[in-house]
Amino acid sequence: MRYISTNSSCPPATLADAVNRCVAPDGGLYVPEQIPVIPRALFNNISEMSLREIAFVVASSFFGNDVPAPVLKKITDEAFAFDAPLRRLHDDIYVLELFHGPTLTFKDYGARFMARLMKHLDGADRARGRNVLVATMGNTGAAAANGLFNLDGISVCVLYPKGALNRSQTSQFTALGENIHPLEVVGTVEDCKLLVQRALADPSMSDFRLTGANSINLARLLPQITFTMYAYSRLAAMEVHGAGQAEYSMPCGNLSNLVAAAMAARMGTPVGRLIAAVNSNNQVVSVFGGASAPAGSKPVRTLAPSIDMLHPSGWPRLSHIYGGDIRAMKADILAADPVSDERIAEVINSLRSEHGYTIDPHGAVAYAAAVAQGTPGVPKVVFATGHPAKQLDIMTRITGSSIELPVQLTRFMSVRRHSTIIPPTVPALRKHLLSINS
Repeated sequence: MRYISTNSSCPPATLADAVNRCVAPDGGLYVPEQIPVIPRALFNNISEMSLREIAFVVASSFFGNDVPAPVLKKITDEAFAFDAPLRRLHDDIYVLELFHGPTLTFKDYGARFMARLMKHLDGADRARGRNVLVATMGNTGAAAANGLFNLDGISVCVLYPKGALNRSQTSQFTALGENIHPLEVVGTVEDCKLLVQRALADPSMSDFRLTGANSINLARLLPQITFTMYAYSRLAAMEVHGAGQAEYSMPCGNLSNLVAAAMAARMGTPVGRLIAAVNSNNQVVSVFGGASAPAGSKPVRTLAPSIDMLHPSGWPRLSHIYGGDIRAMKADILAADPVSDERIAEVINSLRSEHGYTIDPHGAVAYAAAVAQGTPGVPKVVFATGHPAKQLDIMTRITGSSIELPVQLTRFMSVRRHSTIIPPTVPALRKHLLSINS
């Protein structure tokens, strides 16, 4: 498999080049040259397959010619080592819980896969060292740091906006030490994302062998195709009527799950509409309409902070999948109306009181969109992308009660380490990289 740029103005890349460069020389994001189609017979028996087995099918479809099958199987088994239960909430609403990994978010799967694939691809070059950059509002940084922690020859810089995260969020990457270097950036998460993209594209930074660990890295993105396929397999196993027309509602920040679900559909997964659920930052509705946030604008802080993004980095890939045809995109994807903070709180409290289920604010955005704009009588799968305890302060404020802390969080809380504060500039980042690579 070769990988091409969404800007279509540079030669195709190998898997190793696409993963290691992350951003193409023309500034575009890498996408597979072709989206492979899975034989229909597999879907006739998919209800009998495990999460790991489905993940291996996805990985083999893209990477099978580049990575030996035993190696790829080991990578996949280790990345998908924890389950993603599909739970029926009520009526035709189901929740896919993607937060049972080591840092309690869906990003654990892709981050662990990327880390192991990167280690394999580096091979003998591992001694030369590699610097991984990741911009985060908490979840991505924790998942990437956990997945890459203590890997030989790899240093990880976790960039996060100064003063924007609470202690439970930062502790999962600041407490690690060793090869994990937290950088508190004076600015917003958009500044952090832009800094990573500028550094990756800057020729003067090539000596550092930079790689990105956000979903702009296709090794993070492609494993997420598994989620939609696995959710369908569970609906089929439960013999849910209309499983093949089920709608999938997911909270949308940088659009990685939306892109992955659209790719799953093209690979042959029986799906109905995809619902792009957003908070009041309204970024998906804007880009579907061909608009973009004004230069210099900043996202509004909401109760679902991980999707407080005005410039979704996955948009070029989504546009590429549809050949830039917004009408075709709208036929498959519903850009749901923005969900307000008031509605997020209402969903969380009503699900707790009426159904005994606690959902996090981002899952609540997806649930609200599914209920308000999903098709009546059709199964709807809500992507619960993070454990409620990941947003501890917000959840406590909304519910007025304590949220149990899983051991994955409590084991980091007692360790205190300071971050390095830098301005959002490439020279400042370069200075820090020189200090940790000297």
